[in-house]
Amino acid sequence: DPRVEISVIKFFGAKILHDVIDRAIQVHGALGVSGDTPLEFMYRQARAARIYDGPDEVHRMVVARRVLESFSQGPGWDFE
Repeated sequence: DPRVEISVIKFFGAKILHDVIDRAIQVHGALGVSGDTPLEFMYRQARAARIYDGPDEVHRMVVARRVLESFSQGPGWDFE
């Protein structure tokens, strides 16, 4: 089901983006959260990416619901 894959991409991609930028801010220390580097802007955008298309929890629930429905209705989920 494409909706499952899309939901996985939405919450996993936004989380990875947030984690990478957070690590870059940690590397730069206080300079990372100042307006002197693009990291401050990138962090705000990454945080917004986790919210504007629906919170991560909504996408996780969509994935869980679809996977459990396909498991209960058919031969199971193909993990290969």
